[in-house]
Amino acid sequence: MLSDTDLSIIKCLSHDPRSPVVKIAEELALPESTVRHRLKRIIESGLIEFTAIVDPLQFGFDTWVIIELQVELSLLQVVGEKLAALPQVYFVGLTTGGYDILAGAVFKSTDELAEFIIGPIAKIRGIVRISTSTVLKALKRTSAFGVLGTPHLGDLPTTRPRHRKRGSGQKIHG
Repeated sequence: MLSDTDLSIIKCLSHDPRSPVVKIAEELALPESTVRHRLKRIIESGLIEFTAIVDPLQFGFDTWVIIELQVELSLLQVVGEKLAALPQVYFVGLTTGGYDILAGAVFKSTDELAEFIIGPIAKIRGIVRISTSTVLKALKRTSAFGVLGTPHLGDLPTTRPRHRKRGSGQKIHG
């Protein structure tokens, strides 16, 4: 279970993932050791991870697509795993709705996309139908989002969380 302190640390990192522990500790009025310990625990538990998010269009991948797939339900997991193993694919999600799988992929050209569809995709058993949509321009790209059951991270206070005063056993309210 995440505490208010943990959520405040995550909030700081969602605003600036490169924030040093010292800066986060100052911002939250917490000891640096507390922030360092809690951040280590949060990372080790897999609740957050750090990664660089690149814009594929800036790296020469001129064709950025969302692929929608209808598949035989008995092969849903297998098809998803095979898609995820392809180097052009950066996201695969099993979904509900009109399609069973959504995948994101990038290519240097539409010719490369065509080769991908008639090559590796066509060889995956269980795909019934695919549709591709080209991303023309990304208007929002973020990895920060609200935590289920808590306020949106942007709405969390950045004040020092309540804690016990040493030796008194009484809570400090404030």
